[in-house]
Amino acid sequence: MSHSRKILIVDDEPIIRDLIGRYFTRRNYEVSLVSNAHEALMAFQKEKFDIAITDIKMPDYDGKWLLRQILNEDPNMAVIMITGMDDTKEAVDCLRLGAYDYIVKPFDVEEIRIAVDRAHERKSLLLEKQNYQAKLEIKVRERTLELLRAYEEIELTYQKTLEALITALDVREKSTGGHSKRVVEYTRLLAGKLRIRGPQLTSVTRGALLHDVGKIGIPDGILLKPGPLSDEEWSIMRQHTLIGYHMLKGIKFLKPAMNVVKYHHERWDGKGYPEGLSGEAIPLGARIFAVADSFDAITSHRVYQRAHPMDEARTILAEEAGKQFDPKIVEAFDSIPNRVLERIRLSSRRSSALVVARMVRHTLSGVETA
Repeated sequence: MSHSRKILIVDDEPIIRDLIGRYFTRRNYEVSLVSNAHEALMAFQKEKFDIAITDIKMPDYDGKWLLRQILNEDPNMAVIMITGMDDTKEAVDCLRLGAYDYIVKPFDVEEIRIAVDRAHERKSLLLEKQNYQAKLEIKVRERTLELLRAYEEIELTYQKTLEALITALDVREKSTGGHSKRVVEYTRLLAGKLRIRGPQLTSVTRGALLHDVGKIGIPDGILLKPGPLSDEEWSIMRQHTLIGYHMLKGIKFLKPAMNVVKYHHERWDGKGYPEGLSGEAIPLGARIFAVADSFDAITSHRVYQRAHPMDEARTILAEEAGKQFDPKIVEAFDSIPNRVLERIRLSSRRSSALVVARMVRHTLSGVETA
């Protein structure tokens, strides 16, 4: 037997206490002897025991009180009750409270040894089970972290792929360079003001990023035309919302973002396209994006218009509240300071310049190689 196994023996009768103590000491147990429940609890709180053997009837607190205190400290503790009363009800009460075994005096010490051996086996199994569960929990946590990292990597790859696609579109439509990056940031900021969080925010910002992806299907002669479009050309240009929707609708992870792509040109008064939706029938993400998109269009230089100052853009948005835009969303946008919007504009310019420079370097490198 291992010297590390420790037994606490509690009995107010010195003869019984010493008899049990000597028996287990000879078998290389570390034995602690106490005469009452109060001393036993103090000993138990000072050091760790494997097993407690306690009398039930004692002068201060009884063994059932001690049993409750011990199991409150250590629910896995094996406590063996010994008593001079052969009382079935008392035995049932002890076992119900969590005692491991119940032995009646007079007893043979071998009977106690058998109970102690069984208790050790039980405790060993409990410790093995706890160790196994602890290792399993560690493995589960590690695997969960691996899966989260893999998911984040996939999400980042998705995002970078989308950004590359939209950057290519921005470069093609030269007059709107940096537009997609700006409207994504304006949309994210505005959605935050409206307390949109989590997956819904991700969907709205992805929709903002992809809003004009359908313009890939619009001919250059119309998309890049320096002057006003004819009615027929406008009819073709308006198809970009549906082209974008049909391009992306089969991509499962982008499904929540499709409302922005399809409906960002709907108007609050019902005079927009493609379906002429009005008011709150227009998906919230599309209503948010419409304000962010129009603000960027108004404050950006285009071949067919000059860039307006931010305060002037705010006035135009306010005039269109209740007509083109959801009034509550215009009000939320108006609470965003100009300095914050200006930081987004400056950041998008730097990003666009870097993208163009990289593309030029890549092209020149290809020419030199050829």
